[in-house]
Amino acid sequence: MSLSVPTKMVKNTSSSMTSNDSNHPSKTIIGISTPVGTGAICIVRISGKQALPITLSLSKRDFLKPRYATLSFIYDEANRPIDEAILLYFKAPHSYSGEDICEIQCHGGVLIGKTIIQRALDLGATLARPGEFTKRAFLNGKLDFAQAQAICALINSQSTHANEILLRQLRGELSEFVAQVRAELIEILAYSEVSIDYSEELESSTSMLLSQKLLALRHKLAVLHEDSKHRQGVIEGFRICIIGKPNVGKSSLLNALLASPRAITSSIPGTTRDIIEESLSVGGQIVRLVDTAGIRDSYDEIEQIGIQRSYLMLDSANIILALFDSSAPLTSEDRTILDILSAQRKAHILLLLTKADISRDSSPLLEDFSHPLLLSQKPLKISATHGKQEEFSEFNPQQIFTLLEEFLSTQHSFDGLMLTSSFQIGCVKRALDSIDLARTKLEELELFSFHINECINAICAITEPFEHSQMLDKMFSEFCLGK
Repeated sequence: MSLSVPTKMVKNTSSSMTSNDSNHPSKTIIGISTPVGTGAICIVRISGKQALPITLSLSKRDFLKPRYATLSFIYDEANRPIDEAILLYFKAPHSYSGEDICEIQCHGGVLIGKTIIQRALDLGATLARPGEFTKRAFLNGKLDFAQAQAICALINSQSTHANEILLRQLRGELSEFVAQVRAELIEILAYSEVSIDYSEELESSTSMLLSQKLLALRHKLAVLHEDSKHRQGVIEGFRICIIGKPNVGKSSLLNALLASPRAITSSIPGTTRDIIEESLSVGGQIVRLVDTAGIRDSYDEIEQIGIQRSYLMLDSANIILALFDSSAPLTSEDRTILDILSAQRKAHILLLLTKADISRDSSPLLEDFSHPLLLSQKPLKISATHGKQEEFSEFNPQQIFTLLEEFLSTQHSFDGLMLTSSFQIGCVKRALDSIDLARTKLEELELFSFHINECINAICAITEPFEHSQMLDKMFSEFCLGK
């Protein structure tokens, strides 16, 4: 059964930007779209109404055929050649930004590109800010905000699995989902608002139908929200935190996994007082490995700060490597760590018994430790030779890598829709909260409609956030220069 929406004007709940002239910058912008430095090619991009006239002035040409490569010299103000380059002209609206765009593909290096830009600035161009080309593409309707975020993430991505997910979003998969959810919400909202004018309350059958539709919609959004939260590390990099009491071998393990003496190690407890974070590749996925300060009661003010930071890192961890000294009985500090692990509801856990070369026994408490997110049902026994600066070379971490790769492969095998940023996850969470509030107000249609409107605004913010210009500047400022 579906809702039949009465023929009545429904107020515009779209958060889309209008396309009036005030939203379209009139200045012609220029920037380098390739990394600055020594290389074969440097691409200088110009976008705006004066892109073609400026490029023609730079090249002393009368004409450029759209979408054709033209080999030409670029000249300075004294008509001296700066470089021989390839010119490309993309006529509006058939360009990345939706405006006239010219690209100058000159030779790489620091000097040539900067010299061309300076000459273009003399001819009336304005230096582009980070993300300004993509911002104009967004304002001109060439892509929505979800696609713009996907472009930014693709540029910074270091994982083939993340690339696959981001390309799906760039093709519009998430945008289609948002449009579908918005259409369902507007159908519900339209019926509610018309009912406000024509009846005092909803019929019980209609109220039940609205509730069922909201429940189905909530389930769909909740699944997307939870799946995306659990797999956020695919895009941002999974965070692996190493925890344990002081002098249990955390820094030695970090060095072993990195195959480099990154952290200082010694027999003195509390050597590590701050967070050490490094990236490495595990099974084709970039992970962030975090060595934390040893967890214990300490009267040292600096060490206390490090321990507090250890707790904060645990809150954002995807995987926890928990170390215990197998050569000694469990201490109160070890039991504190077990309590921390027992309370975990998000991060997966791997128990590691260090100094296994000294002792082969482990505490029954560790052997019997049970948790639904354990990567291995039994603790792994590891050891490192102490007293050597090169101790990381004495320990083979392959068994740990194997377990990590198995876990990460399960995260990559996910083939459903996925949110790729904390912003998108936050939008869906706000939409879920609004649905929950709306379902409690089915007997008060004005409040019900208000919460549905809030839900529409939250979900639409993923693709078309309605924000003032300063907020848009902030959103796109994380992009690289020339994009």
